[in-house]
Amino acid sequence: MMMLSLSRRTVRRSWPPYVGAFVALGCGVALLEVTVMLIAAVDVSMRGQDVTAAERTQLDDLGAMLGIMSGVSLFMAMFVVASTFGFVVAARQRELGLLRLVGATPRQVRRMVLGESSVVAVLAAGAGCLLGTAVTPAFVAFLDARGVLAVHLTMPAPWLAWGVAAGCGAVAALLGAWRASKRASKVSPVAALREAGLERRRPSVVAVVVGVLCLAGPVAVLVAAAGAITPLLAIVVGILLPEVVVVGVVCFGRVVFPWLGALLARPFVDRDVSARLARDHVRSGARTPAALAAPILAISAIAGSMIITLSLAADWSTALDRAGLQVPLVVETGGDRTVADRLTDDPAVALADPRTMLGEHEVVDVALAERSRGLTAVRGSLDDLGDDAVAVTETYASDSGRGLGDRVPIRVDGERVHPVVAAVVRDAPDLYGDVLVPRALAGARADRAVPDLVFVDPGTADLDALLAGTDATVLTADAWIDQVDEQTRASNQVGLWVLLGPAGLYAAIAIMNAVLIGVSQRRTQLRTIALLGATDQQLRRTALWEAGLVGAAALLVGGAVTGSVGWLIRYATTRDVVDVGMTVPWLPLGAIVAVCLGLTLLAALVGSARFRRPV
Repeated sequence: MMMLSLSRRTVRRSWPPYVGAFVALGCGVALLEVTVMLIAAVDVSMRGQDVTAAERTQLDDLGAMLGIMSGVSLFMAMFVVASTFGFVVAARQRELGLLRLVGATPRQVRRMVLGESSVVAVLAAGAGCLLGTAVTPAFVAFLDARGVLAVHLTMPAPWLAWGVAAGCGAVAALLGAWRASKRASKVSPVAALREAGLERRRPSVVAVVVGVLCLAGPVAVLVAAAGAITPLLAIVVGILLPEVVVVGVVCFGRVVFPWLGALLARPFVDRDVSARLARDHVRSGARTPAALAAPILAISAIAGSMIITLSLAADWSTALDRAGLQVPLVVETGGDRTVADRLTDDPAVALADPRTMLGEHEVVDVALAERSRGLTAVRGSLDDLGDDAVAVTETYASDSGRGLGDRVPIRVDGERVHPVVAAVVRDAPDLYGDVLVPRALAGARADRAVPDLVFVDPGTADLDALLAGTDATVLTADAWIDQVDEQTRASNQVGLWVLLGPAGLYAAIAIMNAVLIGVSQRRTQLRTIALLGATDQQLRRTALWEAGLVGAAALLVGGAVTGSVGWLIRYATTRDVVDVGMTVPWLPLGAIVAVCLGLTLLAALVGSARFRRPV
């Protein structure tokens, strides 16, 4: 109880260093509460009304996306808490040494640090629950406006969401502070007598082992790219590889970023004494440059790689559509079932291939699809499709783990059946569904379903006259592909906002926190420099140079990771389809660089403005 009381007084007396952890945990709890509320609402809504298979699939995808968002949120919150308490422990070496000097045991010191994290967690959990309850309606409205929600959601009572979110927030706080508490318990009593301390630059044995493993894996993947790497594998690697690389680089952060920051300063040190002083600070430091660079590296590498991956994946999908589509026109039925009937019944129409979707699977006429959409089996034979055999795409086979000869579960007329996979076909997500079911297996529901698209070779038919009075829209093949590409990229943008928005928020908190605490730790150095004659403007420029050099070093490494991912995906997709466009999203990539540098320099400016020259 005594150490918990001391923890409470410490947080109340010295609250500024804990602000970053409080904000990160509060936002993490709020986002987790929103996720739990929406998942519960999806479950209630799906049980309370007639939901179609397509709507069920869309809601399941929404739940999965929200789950990923909450996982990223808690991970980044724990990252910020760990960074904050690591800084706090480093800045309180003398205070902790005094506690040991007057008789505090290592266990008591450790308990005090964990008590401080508990105080922050309780306050953040309460604020986060209130914030989550307030923002949930706004978030639902945002998803509805973007067309992500398929049905109206009935929101449940918030009690369950409060319990889950607050509990997970408390666990994240304790895990984040655990390593800092271990470090605090190892502070010796002699630390109370030290006027200065040296930061250890050499990574620990554990950090070296983890770093080597995390960096060796991606190198092996890049070497394997010279072989037969598929576009799907490249996209999966492009999403997962940056996280591994970030962990590996951060393990060596105390060596990499001071060296790289000092290297970037070399062209400026002879022109500006502030740049030279900042170079020396960065080169002699260890904890502060590494702590500042870590969130910048994380958000630039992960967000940049995800943005470039989705953009190049859309280019690949568009190239597949252009290579597979064999007819000149695509007709959007607009939900009018007479459109497909008119096109298929008119003898003047050379070819009319309706696309009828039943949830995630499509009722397909193999002969028509081969002529109109270039449907091709890469394994097995399309001739084997029948009343107990289906075809699946390569992506579906990879994601589900069910390949040639396996059985897949599908729903036919409300009953679940398990036909065998007779063929695996090329990917073309816009041209046909993941599971291709012949009409002999589709059941009576297929006869009642309305095709959404009809792939048409008009022959000698006058489509304008034939489709007069219907809701149909006739597009050329190129216009339809361009429209689908635009819709895909718009959907990707919504997904990126949902997935990367919280991560960006935590990265911003971590950047501001690291710079402000780092400046506060250098107050003694800054006072010494001021006594030697440095002006306020020089001190301010030094802080800006120092933060800018570390930020540029982190962005440089993050850019290298993003470029490697882009090269890997580009290499794989161009081997799969010859004519693949290349759309580089320079605006969002540039925005990441600008925001990271802007936040870093702003925090440095604020921190240096708080410094007061000695009188």
